[in-house]
Amino acid sequence: MPSLAADALLIAFVYAVAFALLRASYQRSGRVWVLRHCIVVPHARRPSQRAYVEGWVGEAVILTIAAAASLIIAYFTPDISLVGILARWWWQALLATLLVVLVVHIYSTTVIRAAVKEGRKPVYCKRLQAAYATYNFYSVCLFGVGAMVLLMLAAQYLSDGASFRAEARVISDIFVLARETAVSGPSPTAGSGDGYVGAMILAESGFGHIALAAKLLQSQFNPLFVFAGLLIGINMLINFTSLKHMFMGEAVVMTAVFTYGPLAIIGAFALAVYMGSYETLLQGVLDNVRAFTPPAATDDWELAQRHAEMVSELANSMNLFGFIRMIAGEGGGFAILAWGVQFALDKISDKKEAAVPLRLPNARFRPNAG
Repeated sequence: MPSLAADALLIAFVYAVAFALLRASYQRSGRVWVLRHCIVVPHARRPSQRAYVEGWVGEAVILTIAAAASLIIAYFTPDISLVGILARWWWQALLATLLVVLVVHIYSTTVIRAAVKEGRKPVYCKRLQAAYATYNFYSVCLFGVGAMVLLMLAAQYLSDGASFRAEARVISDIFVLARETAVSGPSPTAGSGDGYVGAMILAESGFGHIALAAKLLQSQFNPLFVFAGLLIGINMLINFTSLKHMFMGEAVVMTAVFTYGPLAIIGAFALAVYMGSYETLLQGVLDNVRAFTPPAATDDWELAQRHAEMVSELANSMNLFGFIRMIAGEGGGFAILAWGVQFALDKISDKKEAAVPLRLPNARFRPNAG
């Protein structure tokens, strides 16, 4: 897969640049960011106390997982070349990058000004400014990794959607032809069922195309389900390990966003596909199949039985639960497993941690903000 190899090289390059910028940011900040962004862990020699690990370690873990998630999504989007998309839409990518640079710069400027207004010492503000000068570019790289994932998901979703619509047109044409074949055949009162036999042969071919269309729908939603599972996995890593101390203020919000956000997004896309394409297709197929019900004069009970089975299968597949069961596939199982694991861990860890002493860094660099 040449496109996958090229995408992997691009993701690896962005990851390496982001890692270097992240490490440089924390080095330039000195001890300014230690308290606010540190990871609290049990002290090695005094288990009753807590020590800290510099926050760049936790951010590096998250960056690594994000890069790995990008590679996984690239694998599940085989029809999309990330390098090709960026080469084609390079000016939109450049515009988005400049927008992120502007937003991050405005944010960092407000943080530095807030530190000055609070009366922070010049050495503190100088270190903070130096750190953000490098960290801003790291933020752009991190945004780029996330944008790569969303871009691949959107492009693959649209590509699979176009393939499904093309297959749906073929299916509709087959069942229209089947109905016309049955109607234009010899009169069933004359004892001939050749027209209905031909119609049923066409209908069986149409059912084969319906199975292919179902696989296309699974391919369309598999990357979304995998993405949801990865988000929930990252959320669990943050909230159920020492990494959570980097985000203590937003822990509850992050849990809700990363747990219910993917579910809401996938639900919205699924409902749009169900109402816009899937239900319309199967309703048309069902109407055509019911239009050539073999009469008793054909004297072929097997033909009538198979026709009844077709009507039953189409009616059962049309409902929303049948649609959800069809699109779930392997990715759906992965996402459901991730949601189940998170729910179980939420219940197990639903208790407050006991307060313990924390070994803090130099007092003059303890920030209240920034």
